[in-house]
Amino acid sequence: MHWYQKAKKKSAILLTGMLLTSMLPGFVGTNNVYGAEVDNGCLAISGVGNVPVTSVERNQLVTINYTLDPSGTHTVTQTRDAVDIAFVADVSGSMDYHMIKSDSRTPIRLDILKSASATLTNKFKTVNMGDRLGLIKFSSGASKVLDLTTDYAKVQTEINKLDANGSTNIDDGLAKAKTMLTASGTKPVKQIILLTDGKATVWTDENDGNKQKSGETSAANAAKADADVLAGLGIKVFTIALATAGSDEIDLELLQYIATKTGGMAYEASSASQLSAIFDNIAKTIEAPAQLKNVQLHQPIPAGFILAPGENASNVTLDSVTHEVIIKVGDINFPFSLEQDKIDLAIKLIPDTAAGDYPLQDAKVTYRDACNANRQFNINFGTQLSVSVRVVDKYGNVYIGNSAGELQRLRASDKQKQWTIKNKNLAITDIRFIDPDHSIVRISYKDGTTDQFDLKPTAPATYELIDGKGKAITENGWHMGPGALRAVSGSSTLLPSSTVFANDDFQGAYIAGYQIAIDNGNWQSQTSSGVVIPDGNGVNFQTRAFTNAISGNASIPIGGAVATGNVSLDSTGPMISWSKDIKNPTDVAADGIIYITATDNLSPVTNVRVWFDNKSLSISSSSSKMTKNGNTYAFRLSDVAGFDTAEKRQGWHQIYFEATSMGGTTTTVETPEYFVVNPGLAATLKGMNYNAGDISDKPVSVAVVDEKYPVSDRTFGSHIEHGFTLKNMYYVIKQSSATPEANEWKPLASKRLTVTTKTNTTSGTYYVFLKLVDSSNVEMVQQPLIVKFDTEQNNN
Repeated sequence: MHWYQKAKKKSAILLTGMLLTSMLPGFVGTNNVYGAEVDNGCLAISGVGNVPVTSVERNQLVTINYTLDPSGTHTVTQTRDAVDIAFVADVSGSMDYHMIKSDSRTPIRLDILKSASATLTNKFKTVNMGDRLGLIKFSSGASKVLDLTTDYAKVQTEINKLDANGSTNIDDGLAKAKTMLTASGTKPVKQIILLTDGKATVWTDENDGNKQKSGETSAANAAKADADVLAGLGIKVFTIALATAGSDEIDLELLQYIATKTGGMAYEASSASQLSAIFDNIAKTIEAPAQLKNVQLHQPIPAGFILAPGENASNVTLDSVTHEVIIKVGDINFPFSLEQDKIDLAIKLIPDTAAGDYPLQDAKVTYRDACNANRQFNINFGTQLSVSVRVVDKYGNVYIGNSAGELQRLRASDKQKQWTIKNKNLAITDIRFIDPDHSIVRISYKDGTTDQFDLKPTAPATYELIDGKGKAITENGWHMGPGALRAVSGSSTLLPSSTVFANDDFQGAYIAGYQIAIDNGNWQSQTSSGVVIPDGNGVNFQTRAFTNAISGNASIPIGGAVATGNVSLDSTGPMISWSKDIKNPTDVAADGIIYITATDNLSPVTNVRVWFDNKSLSISSSSSKMTKNGNTYAFRLSDVAGFDTAEKRQGWHQIYFEATSMGGTTTTVETPEYFVVNPGLAATLKGMNYNAGDISDKPVSVAVVDEKYPVSDRTFGSHIEHGFTLKNMYYVIKQSSATPEANEWKPLASKRLTVTTKTNTTSGTYYVFLKLVDSSNVEMVQQPLIVKFDTEQNNN
């Protein structure tokens, strides 16, 4: 559809036939490039070209715009056959409305028709080629007002008599026009001018007694069917929509269908002057037909460029031999249309090539003018297309490498530039990612060299290790556990110093946080209290920074280079036990051995300490008196200061002990234990009427004297260990000094016994043995008393 304005160029432009301008892209841009031809009376074309964007990315759309400007005059005199035209005018009730229905200041639509139609009738009168004009009016139905005639004044008179009433039956109007034109014979050219201000609402059903029926869809379909019939008869229909732009009163799609189907033209007008211009243009089309024929635009394109698939009009093709894009404009009919004084064309290309600068050659426009002469002109661009390499990472971020060697990164969310790196003044020919995270970018240059950029953070430079007491760990070795790793810091970007940052994404906002992993476990975000490191020998830990800048998404952090370390921690004390090697009973000089066994699953035991008797006495592994064999520490009681004599060692004793590991943990026995050094009871056998060495001539009375109880009661705080008392006494009298056998001992009921010779024996030496058993069942055999007898010695 075409809307007319008041100011127009000297000649109108009408594009019909092969070229449908509504299908061509619109022209946008500045710095136009012109090519022109001089008017010689045979019509001519001038042109302008424009490339809105000359710096593009590989595989990105490149648009070259052109505008062709047909112009000039046609001075060739032609003879032609007469034309029969049926003017089909809408006189429905809405034609009595103001042009803008709600604005009474605008003229009545039917008055506009009457005023503007004088242009048409006067034009036929001036041409005087024998053209005949007929008039049909339609509203709810159609009727012939005036048959075909050369009396144009009479036609105008009848137009001026028209009044408005009823609905809109375009179907019947076209049907009546067909009847009028087909009845006029076969020789004249036959055309229809259809003017309406509304949608088709009524149609005539020829299969039902020519009844008028209502319904917009059915009425429109009936009118389209009329157009199909007219097209088959070679009858063009020029449609005119008398309505304001954007009005919903008119069915523009229906009018366009009718005009296109029949080879006519669809117009739109909203004023008397616009309608007059349309009538004038239609009259000129009939009056002096001429053409600019076989108009073509040839545009050489750089190597590696191709036509963008699905983006170009159907008349745009590529000649693969000459590597030229050809736009076949077709024929341009004269007189040129008033409503469109330029023809907009476009070529859309895709650079499927390496980055670089590609000169754009001149376009050439060729055609035959109205005098059948071959003519051409060039549109000179004098520019070049700079192609960049463009790739998109898995997150949607864009990387662009251009012919100047610059690599740019654009943020996925809003395509804002984040940084630019330029290390070489060479075109970048390729960009690719060499890791699954798309965090390492490799670019190739035109000379075959490469650069590689790691977008991840550097490894952290510092961190703080603390032990189980919250003390900083600053040296190797074992420490008290569990530990914690915290205060990780010191990461930065790995991008080169040549990077020019465009925003804060890879600077102040680059490091999103730090993570810690223990023994190759899952990464954990560090906290102010730190990540706990468990006990272990050489527990490995890793730290890294992470950034959201690479993905552009806080839910997809990318970790950087890893710093590693290890620490040995032990939070559990050693396992500790004790044993003793103390002979009970002991002789007076005997000594006992104490064994302390201390083990730790992790760190070695570094110190063992033992206390005795309410911790008044002690010894530790640092003492030279304590020896170590594997996990066992041993010492004699006599090695403990205060146990230097047998008398000090005997009796009940309290023992405490503890062990400390290299990790700094200590296990202390909570409840003391007790042991006894018992030399056993002691006593002496004494002859009451006999001295050692004497020879007695009569029985000897022996008494148990000088009894000793070395283990007495002892109190350790609130704990009491009781001493040992005499439980039993046994004796043996024999003539041998050998220690008695177990079956020889006889109970001693009292502390006295009598020793005499054997029956019928007058002399001999007798050994009297005494065994004491204390309340702990310790048995002590005392030194025997030797008694000598000679009962006859006094007889001499």
